[in-house]
Amino acid sequence: MQEFMQEMEMSVSPIVRKGNQKYIYVMFREGNRIAEGRLPEGKILSNQGFSEEETAALELYLKSDQGRIAEMAKKVNAMDAFLKKK
Repeated sequence: MQEFMQEMEMSVSPIVRKGNQKYIYVMFREGNRIAEGRLPEGKILSNQGFSEEETAALELYLKSDQGRIAEMAKKVNAMDAFLKKK
């Protein structure tokens, strides 16, 4: 799975509030293939080009690395992300 993930770009949103819920959106990109997942569910919400096996691996990654992804989301500045600053 590490080889699979090394070839891919991953973007993490800041923590998003919807009502009483908090979500983090995670975008996976490899070439023309894109998938978007959401935490805390650890589910892929949309997928363009990844196989079912790859999608299952992405969901496993979301669930197993949820704490690390949440830490990344806490550090995201929404305005910088919107303006695509690093």
